[in-house]
Amino acid sequence: MRSKWVLTTILGATAAIIYASFMIINTKDRLGFLRRSPESFGQENQVMLVMRGIGHQLLLQAGDSTSRVLPVKKISATLYQIEFQSQFKFVPDTLVHVVHASLASGHLPLQYMVNVMECSTNQIIYGYQIGTSKTTTLVPCLGREQPRGCYAVQIAFLENPLQAGWRVILLGIVMSAIVVFTVVVLSKGYIRRKKDHQVEGVFIPLGNYSFYTDRRLLKNGTATISLTDKESKLLSVLAASQNQPIERDKLLKEVWEDDGVFVGRSLDVFISKLRKKLLHDDAIRIVNIHGMGYKLEVD
Repeated sequence: MRSKWVLTTILGATAAIIYASFMIINTKDRLGFLRRSPESFGQENQVMLVMRGIGHQLLLQAGDSTSRVLPVKKISATLYQIEFQSQFKFVPDTLVHVVHASLASGHLPLQYMVNVMECSTNQIIYGYQIGTSKTTTLVPCLGREQPRGCYAVQIAFLENPLQAGWRVILLGIVMSAIVVFTVVVLSKGYIRRKKDHQVEGVFIPLGNYSFYTDRRLLKNGTATISLTDKESKLLSVLAASQNQPIERDKLLKEVWEDDGVFVGRSLDVFISKLRKKLLHDDAIRIVNIHGMGYKLEVD
């Protein structure tokens, strides 16, 4: 009898909390507290940081680790523009991958439109849209590298990212209230439910692979490939200059300098090991440049 009462009470309280939360969301235009300045909650700063992170990743993928990402412009409540100090080139596949991964890790809406604009003419040279279904997702012409030029990247959300942030907060409040209420009523101990979130961290996209330098991992779909310290260092140097030849001496210095002894044969051995671990994507090749060194080619 007591268990039935407890169950009825929990279900009733849960329904009441959920109903109240939806009423708050649906009447936000009449409630002033949801229209307070976003700066007071740090939401705007979070969006700006994610945008700058996207610009930084695009420069890194272009082999530029020194140029600055200029201050992000907020053109409207849902439209942001990323500008760069220097010219760069990009591959559409990399752009799509970097933008989506950055927005997801920043807990921003994943329904958006991206346009890459030429600085002097403001003409759109590449654009795509990610929506909630196949009919609203449009991603054309992947794989064709765009030439070096002055570009600005505009990201337009299909909903206000700050309001979306509030929905996440309200959902968190609702879930917390349900958990607290359940623990108090049952009074038999604590019910702990944990969701396993694997923090991916920053990665370098290499074709179908994701290269996590800090964790020394290669991921290809559900497959995970571990790298040794030397393999990870070597791949990091090659990935930083994709499709560009790198001299043997530079590779040896970057990877083996801390050891104090450079062994030329060791480089060839580790190149062979990396080739085997990258076999699952024909678009990636480590090419031997005779008399010079190696080049990581990514189609």
